Amino acid sequence: MLVSTDAADLTRTALKGVFIIIVISIVRFCIRLYQVRKLIRDIPKKYGIPILPHSLLFGHLPIVIKLMSLYPSDIYGHYLPMLLRKEYPDICDSRGLVYIDTWPIGNPLLAVFHPGIMSQFTQEQSQPKHEFLRQQFQPFTQGQDLLVAEGEQWRKWRRIFNPGFSAQNIVSCVPAILEEINVFRDWLKDAARTGETVTLEQQAEKLTVDVISRIVLGSRLHSQTKMNSFYSAMRNQASWLGYDNQPLAFLTTMLNPVRPIALWKNNLTMKSFLLPHIEKILRQEGKENDYKTILSIAIQSSTNQDEPALRNNNFINAIVAHLKIFMFAGHETTAGILCYLYHILCSNPTILDTMRREHDSVFGLDLAMTPAKIKLNPILLNQLPYTSAVIKETLRLFTPAGTVRAGSPNFFLRHPETGERYPTNGMMIFGCSAAVHRHEAYWPDPEKCIPERWLVPEGDPHHPQKNAYRPFESGPRNCIGQEISQLELRAIMAMTVREFDIESQFPADGPRLFGEVAYQTYKVGKIVAQPRNDMPVRVMLRTS
Repeated sequence: MLVSTDAADLTRTALKGVFIIIVISIVRFCIRLYQVRKLIRDIPKKYGIPILPHSLLFGHLPIVIKLMSLYPSDIYGHYLPMLLRKEYPDICDSRGLVYIDTWPIGNPLLAVFHPGIMSQFTQEQSQPKHEFLRQQFQPFTQGQDLLVAEGEQWRKWRRIFNPGFSAQNIVSCVPAILEEINVFRDWLKDAARTGETVTLEQQAEKLTVDVISRIVLGSRLHSQTKMNSFYSAMRNQASWLGYDNQPLAFLTTMLNPVRPIALWKNNLTMKSFLLPHIEKILRQEGKENDYKTILSIAIQSSTNQDEPALRNNNFINAIVAHLKIFMFAGHETTAGILCYLYHILCSNPTILDTMRREHDSVFGLDLAMTPAKIKLNPILLNQLPYTSAVIKETLRLFTPAGTVRAGSPNFFLRHPETGERYPTNGMMIFGCSAAVHRHEAYWPDPEKCIPERWLVPEGDPHHPQKNAYRPFESGPRNCIGQEISQLELRAIMAMTVREFDIESQFPADGPRLFGEVAYQTYKVGKIVAQPRNDMPVRVMLRTS
């Protein structure tokens, strides 16, 4: 009887504990709900700035849900500011920004799509990255990478890695890049022989991760032809990060009891792969190689800056964190743009023909000699102005991501023309580059692919306006890998567009967004916008 009584008491105590936790959670939820709703409602009251129709209970969720229901269900989140512009031009267009309250699904958001205002928190005063971004990537890099680091930590590591990412050093890696592109060409040939529709996006990712591995580590992953532990662990790790723009996926990911084990195992696998490369560079420091890798230059740069105790754990862990983020971010964005490049070329025969004629003039008519010519003189890849213009236009139309910064009580944005001030306290400031890039105020015929925008002189109506082009962001925290991405894409174009016809295969009567059937979508485990349906294509060998 005593045992039974003790068990009953223990059960009652446990139930009381659970009840208290639930009550505390509900109270905290209600307090936060009130704080967020009041924060948004104070904007028109205190500052006279119109906001979207706002519910005290649901915020802007009813508007967002209703608006998004009018469009394909799988569109990427950065389209939302564009849709709000279209639906509420009187609130959005005159100010170049909009406040969006979707809490608890997402943080209070200040979406900015005016280039002059975007420059204020990225160039004039580089605001820190938002806390959510740091939390999101904490399991991947433990907050030690350039993407989320702040202050002196960020400045130190940017100085260390800048030399390796220089245009001059990247050009020296071209022969290694060509080797990986040749593997991709073999895959295209196999796809052409079968005549079947294949998905390009996954193979493009395997190509770009193989390329970035050569540049960063000087090592061949062979991801295009076989499985490898690092690539598998990296992709699996991304699936566990959690993304707040998909609430159900976010909750199921974050609450999964397997998550801590998977994160630990993936980090161990990636570190075990990277450590031998780091140790090899430390042992061979000072020896001459065919070309300098980003890793070897970083270690040399840290030595030049009198970095103490190169072999201590803190230094090694920071190097590992940076290598992981370079490999991860450096392959996903470039792969997506490569898919869209082929889509744009097949959709615009005149653009494709002009690019091919440029390649004929630079590399000659003998396609078999192109790799040898590039290897002998890599600078030829910098003599393709029209190809570069097509790449830039593709980045404009299919921007992979924007920047996310933190607001603060004393930091106000200001409209350059009207002088109107916008509070940022409590806000996730979203620099929506995709919305700027498709804004008719800054780009004539914004939905059209017009490579000549990048070839006309300043003063021409199509010449890009100041600060309006930001696929890699601007300011001190711009993308460190932008030179790699653009050189790599030029090399791939030079090695493939005259040999293959690559046609995207979307149903003519399929869903469209802004007239585009290949709109960008969200995929679990990806940090940037992805080609819809993994970009289905049909590959054909050219006969003339």
